[in-house]
Amino acid sequence: MPQITQLTEDLAVADKDNGPRTTNDVKLINAGRILENSKTLGESRLPAIEVPGGVITMHVVVRPPVNDRNNDKLKDDSLKKGGCACTIL
Repeated sequence: MPQITQLTEDLAVADKDNGPRTTNDVKLINAGRILENSKTLGESRLPAIEVPGGVITMHVVVRPPVNDRNNDKLKDDSLKKGGCACTIL
């Protein structure tokens, strides 16, 4: 079973202009529960895990860039650009 951290690392790519920077910027949600990075999917007790060959549907939430305290500007202009992205693994 892969760890949640491994799944979020696949989504967090530093060279993307409008993507998450670290695994802490990405949260996986299954059945209304936020999954913890330190656990595996099996430890998270997902109902679909028990079905061999079953499909797991998860929501991915990416934390938006934060303000830089030194100059009070956004570190990333992605909020100004707007838009939406979807990744299917």
